[in-house]
Amino acid sequence: MTTILTIIAAIIIFALLIFIHELGHFILAKATGIRVLEFAIGMGPKLFGVQKGETLYSVRAVPIGGFCAMEGEDSDSKDPKAINNKPAWQRLLVLAAGAFMNIFLGFVLLFVMTAQGSQVATNVVASVQQGTAAEESGLLPGDEILKIAGSRTHIAAEVTWAAERRNGAETEFLIRRNGEKQTLLIQPREKDGAYQYGFMLAVAENNFGETLKTAYYGTFFYSKLIIGSLVDLFRGEVKVTELSGPIGIVSEIGSAVQQTAQTGLPGLLYLLNLAVLLTINLGIFNLLPIPALDGGRILFVLVEMIRRKPIPPEKEGMVHFVGFALLILLSVAVAVMDIMKFWW
Repeated sequence: MTTILTIIAAIIIFALLIFIHELGHFILAKATGIRVLEFAIGMGPKLFGVQKGETLYSVRAVPIGGFCAMEGEDSDSKDPKAINNKPAWQRLLVLAAGAFMNIFLGFVLLFVMTAQGSQVATNVVASVQQGTAAEESGLLPGDEILKIAGSRTHIAAEVTWAAERRNGAETEFLIRRNGEKQTLLIQPREKDGAYQYGFMLAVAENNFGETLKTAYYGTFFYSKLIIGSLVDLFRGEVKVTELSGPIGIVSEIGSAVQQTAQTGLPGLLYLLNLAVLLTINLGIFNLLPIPALDGGRILFVLVEMIRRKPIPPEKEGMVHFVGFALLILLSVAVAVMDIMKFWW
């Protein structure tokens, strides 16, 4: 039963993430007068469709993903409504809209999750333990933590993440106390294999304003977390073998489904939290300047805007083809690593 629920949950999550992404392209394409040939839910053979105006709205056999096919997307069309004949700034908006919608979905899910609680954790200090590094530095209850080592902190998750990333190094805290800003230096102490600062964060009564604030800054926090992980990967601080593909993600979804069955709402919130991470990750990854991704196409448009003339379509097409082939190879390699983790 858990396996069936895992498959259903994985299909719903993947389908929702890709559908929202393509919906972003669709909305901006229509708004800028681009001819959309087909907007499809799912992939593979078409099951049925409805023609409305110039666009075919279809449902396809494989219930994962979807696409928004625009005139002139992969060819040099002479149609004035083709995307290749639209101004560069309009093409830029259409290309970026998919990633924006993924990140916006993350915000919506975070808002729904945060609204379930009666309280929210804040970036304000609730208590300081005696004899700890925080007490020695002069940190006091009621202090609002504004920055940690230069990283802005609006919510509790940002405070925790920024402090943990210091790995025991002396850390600069910018705080606000009685309306005035102060800088404190805290040298965390190692205890039981972890570095501890010695303070607890306060909670506030949840209301619409607190929910909106937590979801808004939570979206930026997840984005910062993902970008930080990518930077660590390029620096070699994160091993390639630690990457996860669809198989690893489905395995994690299975754990969330099992937790939901056992705990109810807490498990469901964990599943939603996983969906938040996935959708924001998809949005940011698609903005990377990698050929075949939206970010790669955006890069070509930016180059065109700088040099005042488009790059020959055949050359751009070749770059995207090579990029797509490399992405497929990377996907296969990650899938193999996922299988090896699963069995070994």
